[in-house]
Amino acid sequence: MIEWSLQKVINDTVNFQKEEKREINSWHCSKLGQCLTGVYLERLGIEPDEQFDDRTLRVFSAGKMFEQWVVDLAKKSNHVQLEEQVRVENKELNFSGYADLVVDIDGQKLLYEIKSKNSRAFWYMRGKGEGANHHHLMQTWLYLYGLQIQEGRILYIEKDSMSVLEYPVKLNNEELENEVMQELKILNEAWKQQLPPPVPKFDKGDWRAKYCRYHKKCTNCEKYLDLNF
Repeated sequence: MIEWSLQKVINDTVNFQKEEKREINSWHCSKLGQCLTGVYLERLGIEPDEQFDDRTLRVFSAGKMFEQWVVDLAKKSNHVQLEEQVRVENKELNFSGYADLVVDIDGQKLLYEIKSKNSRAFWYMRGKGEGANHHHLMQTWLYLYGLQIQEGRILYIEKDSMSVLEYPVKLNNEELENEVMQELKILNEAWKQQLPPPVPKFDKGDWRAKYCRYHKKCTNCEKYLDLNF
């Protein structure tokens, strides 16, 4: 029996991803809008409550594949120039990241952030009619700020049928600017003092509490989500 299999290749790749650990030297744009206590502890190098499991790592990998599919389609478009994975960095405000795609259309630049969603989450978003996830808006706005591009879009892809939703983001959005700058101020002040930001008082159903991987560290309470605030 031949021992080689694609399943083993996939599993080995996932296990390799588990072992990767990089030093964090700035605030990642993609972390804005999340639990800032967890963001601080992650940069400090504290081990999370739990490592990402195989399923979650596969979700991340699938997201990258859908992103590349969109970028490859964009490359086939006529009369545009594009850059992918564009480095964004600001040493004064201590943030960095990579914008998925910057398209140059007759000298005007348009930034794209590409996200994939499972079918249920995608159609729920469309049905609510409230637009893009707020933390994605904050992330995209910070890319615009870092690159001084006036307009961006968040593109969501539904994984089953390749349906898409596209939402605009403008650099002149003062509300987003205030929120982003406030969070960076909190994080930078915390880093300067080497004291984590106060643990936010989230509602039980708040996704920032549900998906933060540092609650046992910052609250010393395994039943954090059962607390009544």
